[in-house]
Amino acid sequence: MRSIIQFNLALVTLCAATASYAAQHEALISAPGATISVEFESPVEDTKSREIVAWIEHVAEQVSMPYGRVPVAAARVLIIPTRPTSRKSDSPVPFGRVTRSDGETVELYVNVDRPIDAMYADWTATHEFSHLLLPPISWRQKWISEGFASYYQNVLMARAGRYSPDGAVRRLSEGFDRGRNSRPELSPNDAAEQGVRRARYKIYWSGAAIALLADIRLREQSGGKESLDTVLGRFQQCCLPSKKRWSGIEFFTRLDSLLETPVFMPLYRQYANTPGFPETDEALSKPLLREQIFAVRTSPH
Repeated sequence: MRSIIQFNLALVTLCAATASYAAQHEALISAPGATISVEFESPVEDTKSREIVAWIEHVAEQVSMPYGRVPVAAARVLIIPTRPTSRKSDSPVPFGRVTRSDGETVELYVNVDRPIDAMYADWTATHEFSHLLLPPISWRQKWISEGFASYYQNVLMARAGRYSPDGAVRRLSEGFDRGRNSRPELSPNDAAEQGVRRARYKIYWSGAAIALLADIRLREQSGGKESLDTVLGRFQQCCLPSKKRWSGIEFFTRLDSLLETPVFMPLYRQYANTPGFPETDEALSKPLLREQIFAVRTSPH
């Protein structure tokens, strides 16, 4: 009988410990238009875990800025604690990705030894959350998914007050320079065929350049009534979340169907299969970039 009692006590203790771990290492965030589950793959000290949850809430608020809500009604964030390594040892968030095989999941590798301020200053989580603004895109046009996320990581960090408008323009300009100098013989579609290992900068920054050109063209031809934000907002209403993997042409054609005057397919035809890099100098010099697109919309944390 005593052994049974001891076993039952041990089982109760184990269940209590499991419940305690779940309580400490899972959290639900109410974000605009969405409920987000934050889970920790392994234990993190209580104070740091609360700080990380608050940081994720801040990032979720950032991705609601384009049209007032998080793009999907439910998402899961998996925090994978890491420690410094010889590779990218200074990065507070050395890696992230979005998976969609079982709902919308943002995986973030977080160096929990870094101060929380370093996580707020880092762009990785904002980049990954920005992927939620788009549906799954074919790897053959990976420059769209990675490029639009690279564009919005700078836009949203500026709107949240993490970057100054001038700082955001500088970061875009530096990214465009990396893309321009990377594999100039390739078009964006060719670069996607080569893959991230062989043409990373061309993939990410050619797509970001096309996102910038689309945003400016939308704002100018509509007298400020349209923007990349408004078009993606209408796309969210019709088409997100999406289990379908869209081709670049399908996605851009659908965006154009939400406009009076096409913008996206003309840019696709101009640049998608053209070697080199989109011309961005004029776009980067426009006042509306600093005064509208990168204007602060909320107080920093």
